[in-house]
Amino acid sequence: MANPERQISHPFPSTRPNVEIVKSKTTIDEIDSVELRWWYGIPRLGDHTMWASYDAETFELRWVTDMKATALARFHGIDCVEMQVKEWSVESGRETDSLVFYARVEDADESRWIAIISEKNGKRVFSTLLDEEFESQWGASANCTRKLYDDGRYQLQSDGSYKTTNGIGLGAGVYDVTIGGKTFCCLRVLEPDLGEPEGGELNEVYVERGGRTVFHRRYDGRFFRGMDLLQKYPDHPRITIDDYLYVQCDCTGRAHDDITNTSLGIYTEE
Repeated sequence: MANPERQISHPFPSTRPNVEIVKSKTTIDEIDSVELRWWYGIPRLGDHTMWASYDAETFELRWVTDMKATALARFHGIDCVEMQVKEWSVESGRETDSLVFYARVEDADESRWIAIISEKNGKRVFSTLLDEEFESQWGASANCTRKLYDDGRYQLQSDGSYKTTNGIGLGAGVYDVTIGGKTFCCLRVLEPDLGEPEGGELNEVYVERGGRTVFHRRYDGRFFRGMDLLQKYPDHPRITIDDYLYVQCDCTGRAHDDITNTSLGIYTEE
């Protein structure tokens, strides 16, 4: 039986709201997004971000994640913000994971992680930006840049696939995204791992003008996980970029869509 003290109070429905995505007639030149990509929270004291992960086949709610920016902190001489992260599983009815992040919004052009505290085998494990593996997993990189824009990097082909150009922006058009009756004008962001074998992973994200994510969908390269994902998920959305075919799938084997509290028109700050 679930422990009521370990449950997360959240606003998300048990079935994913209807999502409609159509090409917009509006233009967006640039979005300044200070979210931790793609964790949706902002390392700013008082920010409280929540998101729900839905199974792509059943549209049923699977997880809710709660992220709160709770305190000012300092690691290795760097001022940052402590962020408490909790995940609640519908299947188990209880909290399944918790993390503590330390992160900051840089003055220049990015939001970045400074340190992570996790639990392994009953021990608290600290990982900071001075550790060797931290940069590759959590460090500042191109995908953390605050500025999101479409400079023609993704060139749409007649068959619906994309070819990349010498552009560097992550934007791929402007779309009106309607979630449960609420419509947002969003920049569509495509972030693939084109340098990885079989294309790696791909994030398809819709970010509204204010810089908040409203809808996120995760893809893997067709053979990236050692199986034919197109055969496993023949009806799932797919995207082709530079001859890499991506199929909607998450690395745990349960494809999902994420919506945030912003998607519901709820803006929480404590």
